[in-house]
Amino acid sequence: MKLVFWGTRGSLPMNTPNHRIFGGNTSCVSVQAGDDLIAFDAGSGLVHLGAEMAETGRREIDIFFSHFHADHICGLPFFKPLFNADNTVRLHSFGDDAESLRNALDGYLKDPIFPMGLADFEADLQFINHATDDNLHIGSLSVSALAIPHPGGAHALKATIGKKNFVYATDTEHTPDAPNQALIDFMQAVDLAVYDCTYDDDEFSERRGWGHSTWQEGLRLAAAAKVAKFGIFHHEPERTDDMLLDIETRAREMLAASFVTRDFMRLEI
Repeated sequence: MKLVFWGTRGSLPMNTPNHRIFGGNTSCVSVQAGDDLIAFDAGSGLVHLGAEMAETGRREIDIFFSHFHADHICGLPFFKPLFNADNTVRLHSFGDDAESLRNALDGYLKDPIFPMGLADFEADLQFINHATDDNLHIGSLSVSALAIPHPGGAHALKATIGKKNFVYATDTEHTPDAPNQALIDFMQAVDLAVYDCTYDDDEFSERRGWGHSTWQEGLRLAAAAKVAKFGIFHHEPERTDDMLLDIETRAREMLAASFVTRDFMRLEI
């Protein structure tokens, strides 16, 4: 299973001299096993995945959405494969409302917000909604989901092939001193998990209700779930490289097998 972190920033893309090491693209992670390729979320990082697909001639992809806030869908109108009639792009969502993803994109991609709409894409664009407890198969990869707390709802996602597995858990808010046991179970003993680490524990009291968690809570969940590796993900937009390097040092003192995710990082598990 090969992973590429095309975007690791949360809420807002950033590009300053202090965002060079970790990058500023919003959430997008691709997972590849053999010829099978999927992506989790379509933030601004999706643009770079699309460029690579165009260069290599890949004709299809399945994109799974954790939820539909702007920073997780903003890459779609700039995704090159959507402008080629030979391509197939399947957009997957979870939950009760089968039309919610289509409605979100239809509202986003129209005047006065954006000058083009869904009808302008040339690829075979498919919307596929699933029940939260569905276990899906994309070739050799399986994908499952878990509902997690976030304004408007969100889902953690898991990709599995054989005994290898990767959990993507963003965006979510925790309750202090009440670990999310369902998420711990979902993450149990996985090879790699990434989690919404937008804030620090010291900041969290002033940001309750904003829908995000802390890197320390992520480490606590990872330790409870006995994950093999843990990635700090969905960085607060104004976190500079120096701040994130400091967080990585402190995180490794708590959990040695932890790291801060970076844009364009490639891993194999």
